[in-house]
Amino acid sequence: MKQYEIESKLHDVIKLLPPHKLKIALDFLEDLTINDEDETKLLLKEPGFLEDYKQAKKDIQTGNTVNWKDIKRNV
Repeated sequence: MKQYEIESKLHDVIKLLPPHKLKIALDFLEDLTINDEDETKLLLKEPGFLEDYKQAKKDIQTGNTVNWKDIKRNV
């Protein structure tokens, strides 16, 4: 599909979205414009993230983890 076809289809779909879904679509598209380095910077600014990350690494190294099969849900 060529770029102009994609843009045209996006425009058509946008016209059909109710306001609450339009906001979700906008948020998603804006997220796609953020590069990995920017995402990392945003995470590092989150209060408590770095401490939680360090603790998680320690937990993994010491085996203090939960098997995913024990918490898996039927979906």
